[in-house]
Amino acid sequence: MRLRSGKLKQVLLGATVLMGLSAGAAYAQTDATPASDNSTVVVVTGFKKSYADAVRAKKDNIEITDGISSDGLGRFPDLNVGEALQRIPGVQINREAEGRNATINVRGMPGSYARTTLNGQAFAEPPSLSNDSSGPLGAFNSDIFTAFVIEKSPMANAQSGGLSGNVDMQIAPALSRKDGGFAKAAYEYNTLGKLGSPAFTLGYNKHITPDFAVFGTVAYKRENFRRDSLIFNSYSVLDPSVTGLSNADFASQYGGYFSPTACSSTASFCRSLASALGVQQADVGPYVTSATGSKGTSGIWYDSALRQYTRMNVGNLWTASGGMEWKPNDNTKLGVNGYYSDRNLPKTQQYFLIDSMWDGAGTVTPNGDPIQTSDGRYLYPDVTWSNFPAKSSTRLYSQHQQSKGMVVNGDWHNEKWRIAGAVAVSTGMTSSLETELDLQTNSTAAGNGVVAHLNTGLGNLGDFSFDVTPNPQNVLMADWTTWSSDDPENWYTSDGAYQLNVSGSESYAYNQVNSAQLDVERYTDWGPITSVQGGFRLEQNRFKSRGFRNMAYGIQLGNITSDMLMTSPSANDFMGGNASTTTNWQVIDAQRYIDALTPVTAYNGGGLSAVGFNIEYADGAFANYNFTNANDLSEAYIQAKYDTQLGGHRVRGNFGLRYEATDNTIETLDQTSPFADSVGSLSNYSWHQIENKYHYWLPSAIFVADIRDNLVLRGAYYKTYVRPQARQYSPVSQFGQPLLDGSSSTPSLSIYNASVRIGNNKLHPYLADSYDLSLEWYNRPGGVISLAYFDKKITGRITGTSDPAILCPSDGSNWGYGPLNWDGVHCIATSLSTTSKTVYVNASGAYNLDKPTYVHGLEFNLQQNLDFLPSFWKNFGGDFNYAFTQSKSPAIAPFPGISKNTFNLIGFYETSKWGVRATYNWRSSYALNSNGTYTGGARSVKPRGQLDMSAS
Repeated sequence: MRLRSGKLKQVLLGATVLMGLSAGAAYAQTDATPASDNSTVVVVTGFKKSYADAVRAKKDNIEITDGISSDGLGRFPDLNVGEALQRIPGVQINREAEGRNATINVRGMPGSYARTTLNGQAFAEPPSLSNDSSGPLGAFNSDIFTAFVIEKSPMANAQSGGLSGNVDMQIAPALSRKDGGFAKAAYEYNTLGKLGSPAFTLGYNKHITPDFAVFGTVAYKRENFRRDSLIFNSYSVLDPSVTGLSNADFASQYGGYFSPTACSSTASFCRSLASALGVQQADVGPYVTSATGSKGTSGIWYDSALRQYTRMNVGNLWTASGGMEWKPNDNTKLGVNGYYSDRNLPKTQQYFLIDSMWDGAGTVTPNGDPIQTSDGRYLYPDVTWSNFPAKSSTRLYSQHQQSKGMVVNGDWHNEKWRIAGAVAVSTGMTSSLETELDLQTNSTAAGNGVVAHLNTGLGNLGDFSFDVTPNPQNVLMADWTTWSSDDPENWYTSDGAYQLNVSGSESYAYNQVNSAQLDVERYTDWGPITSVQGGFRLEQNRFKSRGFRNMAYGIQLGNITSDMLMTSPSANDFMGGNASTTTNWQVIDAQRYIDALTPVTAYNGGGLSAVGFNIEYADGAFANYNFTNANDLSEAYIQAKYDTQLGGHRVRGNFGLRYEATDNTIETLDQTSPFADSVGSLSNYSWHQIENKYHYWLPSAIFVADIRDNLVLRGAYYKTYVRPQARQYSPVSQFGQPLLDGSSSTPSLSIYNASVRIGNNKLHPYLADSYDLSLEWYNRPGGVISLAYFDKKITGRITGTSDPAILCPSDGSNWGYGPLNWDGVHCIATSLSTTSKTVYVNASGAYNLDKPTYVHGLEFNLQQNLDFLPSFWKNFGGDFNYAFTQSKSPAIAPFPGISKNTFNLIGFYETSKWGVRATYNWRSSYALNSNGTYTGGARSVKPRGQLDMSAS
């Protein structure tokens, strides 16, 4: 559970000034379908007109689409592309994404299920470093694009991979743009921290001759914002060890909340008194009374971990696009478009106060009476902790996201033929450099003197309170004496009472996409068939991952001084001053501290990280993230368009078939020898190469029935597939040495456990059959009322498992333990086991589910301009769209990230000279995968709304 600065305490107050430098001061919007070469399409500027253009494009397209065009983007107070896309029906921005990365879901499904393209071509976006996420769309300024289109039912000629849809970011070609320049200046002011961020956009379009034009756009935004969070990482059940009570006193005081008998495996949240006391069920009798279990059987809970957390994003976002286009004759066009985006946040910092009863260390004293939660459990919201591990942390969190590329295209046509070709090259990069600097006061037998009082407020910020003594909670000293390779990230004082942590993770991902495509279309009059189109495409996709963790060995401890400790910059106005939080929050002055600690002494001939600390090779960050993944694609398709009359109504559409073959080559750095200590060495790894091949036939069909001139019915079917996300499903394998399990062994039988993390290099893509139906009423010019239904059957979805029934290959694979046998409970290494020794192999990994997942939903859209009204009222307009999404998946693999309900409400008032716009977005709660230490176990995101306004 989280408390964030709510009630508009982190309000964005956007003031946007648009300065037209000529009569052509805005982008021209290209039609969604190719225009005749005998005319130049020029779209009148204006916010209202841009909405009308989007409606017209939706009606004219064959496939089911939704979108937003240039003026619709530029005049909203959007922070980035992701914020802009959430205006489109079926698109949801993920609020849990840190640092305004602005990842999105399409039709409720995780971001990795959508395919992002640029002008219809695959490109190298900044790779995502998180699971099941789209690329960070916060890395792009929306001003360089002229439109975004969500292709919800792509045809055979579209890029595959968009299981939930294709997100096409469009840059209009030069000849379609009206001559002129434009400028936009903006200033964002955040009340939290009183921080300001300027931004500007400049652009110019010019026809050098009637048949040759150029354009260029550059956008800059200063990122300077803060986010405050209160994170309740975990809740624990009271027991005698944390209350300091004897078993008898604990049973007398709290026995009413525990079951007197053993809990069955199917009982929800059941806690037996015997388990709380740490005794066998047969020995619990003396502690059981008639009151035991009288109030409940789920135990009694308390918040055992709190993080008071501030993140400061500081840096710059530069985005640019440019191009030229030449029309040598009436039948031919040649053009080139390029783009560049660089989001560099080298001074992003995080400040933590991490106070917690980790592993039961410390004592908790409940205050007041417990309350009963909605699931029946009892909880103490008000507690006092003492002698607990108290930590303060500063983390430099440098982030860098970059994408750049170019698309060269040509188009020739006559009355019978159209030939088009495109060559695209692009690269993307993401880096994340976290340097963690912690001070911790540890629990001691005599007590460490640290006492904290916490009231969670039950999720209400105004009722929350937290204070801690002494002041300061943590101290910085220079007499650190103890370091061990078994605990490589920490130094300790000689008595172990104080702990200094120097660690962090560095993560890099690089992506390169090169492609060449040729399309040929033959116009026909073969009955209802109006054209037959085919083409082929070659694509090279290269992904490279690097990652490792730092450690504390070799730092210059003698250079540490006590004045490197400072009060957290957000301590005095945390949550805007609207929560009773402690100001006793001392953190390390990060850059000054790092400069003093480096250069370090290398450990055992090992390497150093980019920040300059020793690399910890035995950590999972190194084991999981060092590999390359290359895909060479050969693609071909054929499709036919038709247009006919059926029962007096026009029916048009498309049907086709796409074929894709992939040669996949993975080079992975697998562990091949045991570590000598907890640091490890590069010599413990060796490179392996794995090759995979797969191919798919992907049919598609779309029909459009004009029931009336203004009433359109669409239906679609398409099949597509999605490759496993490279970072989420690492191909690196790790094999542990069998270790004696003392708790399970007996005098006559020794039990050994070996752990295996299976590299996921044999995973197959997952496929989906998608069905769409849409009814659209274009009730008046610029207006639409539509209702769409979609249904998807996903097969082979990937999930993690440690089930030995799945992960116990009889031949032992290449794990190094010999043949394996699953006895119904354990996976046994038969050749390593004897009558007096048994070796269990405990594997974990990911696999393709053999049961399907179903996703279905409804999307409603109401968009109207009120220009039919008289006088003042004719300048109003608006849009309301609502999406309902539901999934059904196997119980072992719940589908995370889906909000059942989302809606956008957009209103505007615009004259020829000025305008005001407001948009409200709302998304219902959704579940998340549990991962990382910031957030504890399984999580969900609460319902949230956001109101934005702008004027120009």
